[in-house]
Amino acid sequence: MPGRIDPDVAVAVMRAAGLEPMDPYPGANVPWNSRCARSGHLVAPTFTSVRIGASGGCRHCGRIAAGERRRAAGRAQAEADMRAAGFEPLEPYPGARAPWSCRHLACGRIVQPRLFGIRAGKGGCRACAGRAPVDRETAEAEMRAIGMEPLEPFPGRVRDRWMCRCMMCGHVGAPALNNIRRGQGGCYSCAHSAGRALRAG
Repeated sequence: MPGRIDPDVAVAVMRAAGLEPMDPYPGANVPWNSRCARSGHLVAPTFTSVRIGASGGCRHCGRIAAGERRRAAGRAQAEADMRAAGFEPLEPYPGARAPWSCRHLACGRIVQPRLFGIRAGKGGCRACAGRAPVDRETAEAEMRAIGMEPLEPFPGRVRDRWMCRCMMCGHVGAPALNNIRRGQGGCYSCAHSAGRALRAG
């Protein structure tokens, strides 16, 4: 038979587990009224369950700890999913349906996608998708930077065709700013001439 447990040792074990006994030691396998030192809740685990680690002692604190472990696992998975989609989180995970400040690694922009949408296959960067608003000055500067002079006001959407004149050859065309951003040239005539020159060479 196992030796009798010293009540003072039993009390010390309970206190080490964060429990303050309210009654004298009742025996190893008898519920022992105690108060949780963390939450103040009254609980009654057995000394044996506390000693062998089968019980944390306080069911209330145990539920909180279990919930935090689930949330931590959820946060880790959320960050992994966002990074897999090409976004680096810049703040703690706010929840699947809340905007989440991230950096889009493809373009470097700061965006606020929702993890729910990312997991559903939606894009998280409106600029890269061609849906972000663009101011007139920025649009005109981008078009002039590739040698095209706008002949009419910016149409408002990067996917719309925009009448411009090539500053090199004078040809009038209507490229879309979205295509320019993807690396396409603005002047069909110049591109066609360059292609003929390469084939001739």
